[in-house]
Amino acid sequence: MPRHPETEITPNTLLSEARERLASPRRRGQCMSRAELADAVNTALDQLYPGRDLAAHYVDFRWVGKLERGESRWPSEERRSALCLVLGAATDTDLDLYIPRRTGTGGAPRSSEAHPPPGSWDETMYQLRAQWHLLVQNDKLFGPEYALIGVTAQLMLLDRLLGDVPPSIRPSLVRLAAQYAESAAWLNQSLNDAPAAQHWTGKALTWTNQIADPTMTAWAMYRSSQHWLIAGKPHRAVEQAEAAMVQDKKVPSPVRAALRVQHAHALATVGEHREAMQLLDDAHRWAADRGPGKPEGEHGSYCTSGYIEVHRGTCLRLGQRPEEAIAVLDAALPSIPSLHRQDFTSALLTKAAAHVAADQPDQAAATARIALPVARRAGSRRILHQLALIGSAVDEHRHLADVRAFLDDLVETA
Repeated sequence: MPRHPETEITPNTLLSEARERLASPRRRGQCMSRAELADAVNTALDQLYPGRDLAAHYVDFRWVGKLERGESRWPSEERRSALCLVLGAATDTDLDLYIPRRTGTGGAPRSSEAHPPPGSWDETMYQLRAQWHLLVQNDKLFGPEYALIGVTAQLMLLDRLLGDVPPSIRPSLVRLAAQYAESAAWLNQSLNDAPAAQHWTGKALTWTNQIADPTMTAWAMYRSSQHWLIAGKPHRAVEQAEAAMVQDKKVPSPVRAALRVQHAHALATVGEHREAMQLLDDAHRWAADRGPGKPEGEHGSYCTSGYIEVHRGTCLRLGQRPEEAIAVLDAALPSIPSLHRQDFTSALLTKAAAHVAADQPDQAAATARIALPVARRAGSRRILHQLALIGSAVDEHRHLADVRAFLDDLVETA
């Protein structure tokens, strides 16, 4: 795990929210208490590590309280695995668990917590997680084609490791394999390779089904819904989005937001515009910027209020309301971080399409022309292909200066 940027003790609201989403096994209509979560973690420890003496790892309500108050951020591998299993988290960072740089009183973490023992399975997991975060950044900085090289290599390594991993470690490793497979699906989607994207989404679902992991199951179905939209089969996209929503109460808040955004997009494509708008309104409750900070690249961490509004613009365009779409997109675009090149260019692409629908070819071309060099640097062949479609849509207006300039730039890109 990479070190977290926070240096002060802050409450772990992701973990407490995850506990509060679970029903109490003893008190009807109430959420799980800290003591009940501790009991569930102890039961999970016995299930994950059969035959081991786990006396040193068993926990109580006080331990849960320390985690939720942020006084402890990096418990043992065994306790983290059990906690993730009980709370349905895909990774440690889904529960805002990380190696602290220092505590609020200036103390340093014990050396045993700073890095797993060399050569151990814990170290292997540590490095694989760290590499995943690095590859997410590689995608942003150098594009999907470069990042896919690393993701593919890690998937080959994971496939070998799964052949001889100890049973106690296998669920965590399978979860990581699913995470890498989903990343491969996204990267291939960016490269406009639909068959490869669908293949890796299927692999991610196969692995998540082995461990019944809610977050990764929901995320793989979310990605599958995107694939069906791109393939021009919106009803299948709606089915997959609805299947992902089954996991809604078991996943972190930003993922809940992202699931609603994708569900809304799919529904708008089949004409269910009112329900789509309601889903987008609801998504704001779970937006990533409404909760505590998380390491960049975690599932749903990009799904901010601005991102949600960009998709409102998409849904308004699909609902034949291009002028409203343009106004929403103009307001939302400044909130998309410049580093998120694909999100930024996708928003510009949607705005250009709305200008086309509003019979404003010069503004469509001017908007698309801004997106073109950014999409080229981002390495997104899918967005470049869609920008070329905008070019076809405005081609008859090449007598306009903005249109002619955009078409000339398109020829250079090709």
